Amino acid sequence: MKRIEISDGATPDHSCVMGQAAVNHPTEHRRLLIVALIFFIALGVRLLNWQGSHNEVSAVQTKVALNYKHLAALIRANGLSSLYEASSPTSDPDLLGHPPGYPILLSFIYRVAPDSDTATQLLQMGLDSLSVVIIVLIAFELFPAAVGVIAGLLAALAPQFSWNSILLLPDSIAALPILLAVLLITRTRRRTNAPIDRSSLVSILAAGALIGVSCWLRANSLLLAPFLALSFLFIRKRGARLRPALILVCGALLTIGPLTIRNMIVYGKFIPVSLGAGQTLIEGIADYNTDGSLGLPQTDMELIHGEAETSHRPDYANSLFTPDGIERDRARLARGFAVIRAHPIWFMGVMARRAASMLRLERTPLRLAATGSASWQRLFQWPLRLVQKLFITAIFLPLTLIGAATLVYRRQFQTLAIVLVVPCYYFFTQSALHTEYRYVLVIHYFLFVLDAVAIYSIACKVLRKFTKPLVPLIHD
Repeated sequence: MKRIEISDGATPDHSCVMGQAAVNHPTEHRRLLIVALIFFIALGVRLLNWQGSHNEVSAVQTKVALNYKHLAALIRANGLSSLYEASSPTSDPDLLGHPPGYPILLSFIYRVAPDSDTATQLLQMGLDSLSVVIIVLIAFELFPAAVGVIAGLLAALAPQFSWNSILLLPDSIAALPILLAVLLITRTRRRTNAPIDRSSLVSILAAGALIGVSCWLRANSLLLAPFLALSFLFIRKRGARLRPALILVCGALLTIGPLTIRNMIVYGKFIPVSLGAGQTLIEGIADYNTDGSLGLPQTDMELIHGEAETSHRPDYANSLFTPDGIERDRARLARGFAVIRAHPIWFMGVMARRAASMLRLERTPLRLAATGSASWQRLFQWPLRLVQKLFITAIFLPLTLIGAATLVYRRQFQTLAIVLVVPCYYFFTQSALHTEYRYVLVIHYFLFVLDAVAIYSIACKVLRKFTKPLVPLIHD
């Protein structure tokens, strides 16, 4: 059969080829149009979801959200420099449970719109829509343009992203710098077999710095830079791996370093980002010790009351980190590690089960098509609500597995490594700790890319079946 390639220019792409050499890139004008349309679709979906659900936000992680707002108010009142002053109220150990990046962002928002949750939500929805655009650009680098469009539409329509983007928490915006970092690394892949040039090294350094920015928002990505550095084993030739890997880690250290130095100055202890690892470790173990045989607390209140009782310190029952927060959190870590050493096989099973749970799509509120909406809004809300009901694990998990299997079958191991490196990081690290869906939100951007690969491959098979007499197709 004669092979004919139809480009992605003026005519549709019927080649259905996944290989990098066969990726057809749209022109810059068409690419700009595509990403702009997807951005506005994503933003529109988030605005519609916000209209129906924003009143429910105050009931989600209320104490944590108030903690962020409190620190934001202190930063606004005392200035950013107060973060480096041990005597400042911004250095209260009770505020050390989370990195200060989100309160810093809130303090700037409140300068323009004082104490406005709406302004915060609008900014977060915009940044989350930008994250959708970034995953499209990553997919454009690796696959035919159609895969990028499908992945972008999935991320734009997903109710899980829409819901988390309006919560007064940093989880959704913490994904953006990670996605940007992966995009920069992916673009250096074009020069896999070429010497490491200056532009590639600058891109890799910037990627590391972006990972550090994410750590200022959420500490979960603390070890992501060295984990990503390992991906160079798959995407760069031998002899051109060590240098970019070290530069990536250095980039992350440059942006995380000021936070670590601040903690050293203020608290006199080595705290890379924030406290809380011990708390999430033992509570995470307790999540799966359903019979309570290990005697570990499942909630913060159980934890602090237990510490107050065993230490004969009634004041411990008032807070997770005051007094002696650093010592208490390190004792929690030691307690958790002792359980792991005593039950290593069982704990490995816990990690496997928790990692598998990360593949589930969160059940989120669908408050569209409100009776008070205008008729033109209901025109969009009802179809959107029907589509969003399809975003369930029973549908998307099989698509994810099919997409991964497709890349394995086509021996596109480098591409698969790029798509899965961030999810694998969270599978390996976050599975050891107490986990909520919002902690691992970023992995679903990449899983949607695999879903798009599956949808595209299935569509190509259908297209091949019905157009074969008319259009000879390229086969791998």
